[in-house]
Amino acid sequence: GQRRGKDKNDMQDIKVSIFASAVRVPFYKIFLESLRSTSIPFEVVFAGHNTPEEIKPFTEEYPFFKYIHTAPIKPEQCYDAARRACVGDAIHITADDAEYSSDCIGKAYNYWKSLNDIRTMLSIQTIENMQFCDMKAHRFFWHQPDSPIMAPMFFMSRQLLEDMGGFDRRYICGQGENDIVMRFVMEENGKVEIWGDKENNITLDHMRRHGLVRPFATGYNHDRAILEGSWGNGKKVLSRRRDIHEPYTHDETFLLKSQSFNKQHWV
Repeated sequence: GQRRGKDKNDMQDIKVSIFASAVRVPFYKIFLESLRSTSIPFEVVFAGHNTPEEIKPFTEEYPFFKYIHTAPIKPEQCYDAARRACVGDAIHITADDAEYSSDCIGKAYNYWKSLNDIRTMLSIQTIENMQFCDMKAHRFFWHQPDSPIMAPMFFMSRQLLEDMGGFDRRYICGQGENDIVMRFVMEENGKVEIWGDKENNITLDHMRRHGLVRPFATGYNHDRAILEGSWGNGKKVLSRRRDIHEPYTHDETFLLKSQSFNKQHWV
């Protein structure tokens, strides 16, 4: 068909791609509405097993939103599926229960660009369960303040993450982002910088919105063991990793079947 006229979110102009594994449709509207104030061209890319009928109202109302339809594969694989569809200069990992302060992403991008350094990753400030978080407390080992700082809502160069091979396929539903941060810092000579404050942040209200039963959390012990097996010895972070990164194989079954997987919740 004919190419549409240029607008704020023309593919060639997109500055930031916001991506997530996402299936909780009731949260989408609050998430997407909170991004309407964004001052730069951006896109949101979700991946998951929602049906086209569930997604259509959102793609119609929010032209910056696109959805990668998958089988009910593990969440971490959906993150990599969404990541691969992104086209922005920068990439930002999120969750569908997030809510953004006014122009949070536009301000973060402008600050990141001003650094002129693709080897700086931003860790965007969060408010979680109504508590302003000390982002310096997000460490590889939470009880070791000198272990590497993590970036749970990281913001970084899209091309650099692509060059790094994206997510590691051994993870099920969490900790894969920590592995990305560790590879970024330990192997790419990168640094993590906290960005945001009480006015510029991302609100996440896990307990009030989800309750205590969260299938996503069931893979934590499995994934944490992989992370610490790569980078730690149980007491401290190693100077170099023990194993090698295992990227996803992007074949014809990538959106249909989980790779390197136990079948607890997903195909």
